[in-house]
Amino acid sequence: MTTQRIRERLRQIFGERCEFDVPMATLTTWQVGGPADCLVRPINAEEVSAVMRLCIEYQLPVRVVGNGSNLLVLDGGLRGVTMLLRQGFDKFEPRFADNGEVDLALGTAQSMARVVDGCVKQGIAGLEFLAGIPGSVGGGVRMNAGTHDGDISRVLTEIELVDADGKVRRVPSDELIYRYRGLVYDGPFVITEARLALRRGDPAAIAEAVRTNIACRRERQPYDVPSAGSTFKNPEGRFAWELIESSGLKGLRIGGAQVSEKHGNFLVNTGHATAADILALIEQVRLIVFQKTGVMLEPEVKIWGEKDVAE
Repeated sequence: MTTQRIRERLRQIFGERCEFDVPMATLTTWQVGGPADCLVRPINAEEVSAVMRLCIEYQLPVRVVGNGSNLLVLDGGLRGVTMLLRQGFDKFEPRFADNGEVDLALGTAQSMARVVDGCVKQGIAGLEFLAGIPGSVGGGVRMNAGTHDGDISRVLTEIELVDADGKVRRVPSDELIYRYRGLVYDGPFVITEARLALRRGDPAAIAEAVRTNIACRRERQPYDVPSAGSTFKNPEGRFAWELIESSGLKGLRIGGAQVSEKHGNFLVNTGHATAADILALIEQVRLIVFQKTGVMLEPEVKIWGEKDVAE
C-alpha cells in the first residue's frame, strides 16, 4: 500500500490528477480489475520522471497504463503507483521532406486508430498494417505490435523514454532489441514518445488499404464485446487461434468469460466476468491445447496485480 507520506507528496505535485483506490475495470478494455492504490495522470516526461524518482525513493512498484488493452488486472488490484498516460501524450506531428520521406512524431497515448486515421487524412503511407489493431502507441511500441504484414519495429527510428532512474532519454532504434511481441531495453522504462520513418502516398490508396484491413478484422474478430485483443502469442510456425479452435474450445466458458465463438484467440467478457474468470479461462485453454497438441501457449496479454480482494 502507498504510505500517507507519499500520497501527500503526490497530491502536492499532481493535485486532482492524483486519485486513490481507483477501479481498474473502468480503465481496461476487458472491463475487469480491482483498484489501483494510487493512480496519477502525468502530462509530460518530466512528471513521469518525478513519479519514477518518488517510487525509487519509497521502494514502491510503478506501472504504466495507456489504452488498457492487452492487459488483465486481477481482482485484488494494483499496489504501489500506477501512471495513466493520456492528456499531454497525444502528439501527432509529421515532418514532410522534399524527397517524400515523412518523420512522424507520436505521443505514447495516441490510439492506433487515431494515428492510422491521421495518416489517411494527410497521405502518409506505411502504417496501413496497423488498421484495426487496438491500443495506444506506447503499448504498440512496447509490444512491437503488428500483423503478418509487418510490425512497428520496421518503421520505428527512435523513442523517448524515462528510465528506471527517472532520467529522460532519447534512444535510437538500433540500440533496442526487438522480438516477437516485445521490445527490450536495459532495465525498466516508460515510453513517452516514438518517431517513425514513413513516406508520402496516395490518400485514396492508403484509405482503401485501411478499409480493407479493418473489414477483414471485423469479419473475423469480435468487436461488439469487451476483450483485450489477441490473448495468446502465436507459437513458432503456428497460429494460436488455429490451435485453440482445433482443440474444440470455441465457446468454452468459465463464469462470465468465454472463448469467442468468432475467433479462438479472443477471450471475451460476456457481461459479468471477473478477472478471476478470465485468468481461469486462460489457464484452462493453455492446459487443453497442450493436452491435445503438445503446444503450451504463452499469453500475449500482461497479467498484473493481486489475485485476492483485500478484506
